[in-house]
Amino acid sequence: MPQWRQGLTKSLHKTRSVPESRYFQLATADEEGTPYCRTVVYRGLTEDNDLVVISDTRTGKYAQLCEQNKAQVCWYFAKTREQYRFSVTAHSVTTAHAPVLVRSHWERLSDAGKKQFLWGEPTTPRNDGAALSVTGSFDEVPAHFCVLLLNVTKVDYLNLRGSPQYRELHYLDGQGNWLSQSVVP
Repeated sequence: MPQWRQGLTKSLHKTRSVPESRYFQLATADEEGTPYCRTVVYRGLTEDNDLVVISDTRTGKYAQLCEQNKAQVCWYFAKTREQYRFSVTAHSVTTAHAPVLVRSHWERLSDAGKKQFLWGEPTTPRNDGAALSVTGSFDEVPAHFCVLLLNVTKVDYLNLRGSPQYRELHYLDGQGNWLSQSVVP
């Protein structure tokens, strides 16, 4: 297990009572290079060190990652004063690619979470102010529901406690081994 993953596991454990610790920022860029940053929900970590996020194939985030699959994650744990910045390569998984994986993430969602995927296309006008209505069944995985696997390729860890602060860089060598280096913060 890479050193950065051990640290992340400890950070998540120490902050498990803080709901905000399950959210991180994902930055992408569109075809013109314009950056976009949004908060996403952490859904787990695979054996291959992929951060797991769910998404909707009708969103700008999905389109941007299809155009340019390199992205950046910034995850700050206020309780422990730690920041992880991950360079990632995103891979989208739909029911056409891996139906069992996608269904398992759909089934883990609460009904309120599922509603977000069933009340219309993101960014379309909402003019009447009426409550959003659900179209579809919670039992069926919508075709536009997907899982994003964010494969970690580099980690920049910063611990803001202490003076001086502590910073480490983690990166893959040519053979797929993780190397770590303490650096000046």
